[in-house]
Amino acid sequence: MAIAAAPAQAHTPKPKPHPKPDRCTPHRYIGFDARGLLVSQTLTQTAGAGTATRADDRYSGTLTVDVKRANHRAPDGVQTYTLDNDRVRFGSADPKAGDRVKLHGKLARKGCDPALDVNRIVFKEAR
Repeated sequence: MAIAAAPAQAHTPKPKPHPKPDRCTPHRYIGFDARGLLVSQTLTQTAGAGTATRADDRYSGTLTVDVKRANHRAPDGVQTYTLDNDRVRFGSADPKAGDRVKLHGKLARKGCDPALDVNRIVFKEAR
């Protein structure tokens, strides 16, 4: 009795799935809103000074705010923000310590480096 053995057939390996995307890439930010009281500010107008409209005005400098409320893990307490060509709306001619401040920006996702980018600020007079 003769037995013939067939060679083993190997299956081709399945292609590996794409690697998981990095959760901390720049497009993985979430928006945040914060509000508090102005401690100090050194803002200078960097764009839009020559036009009559305020829609194109941009400001740069530093802003220190005592943040009372914030969402999406945005830090509270006394925070210093650095602005670079950001929108600012003034409720009074010159903001002073104690005025109310609203901030809007982007915050890195949980587990990423604590990147914070403010892109819109609104000042209102103290009550």
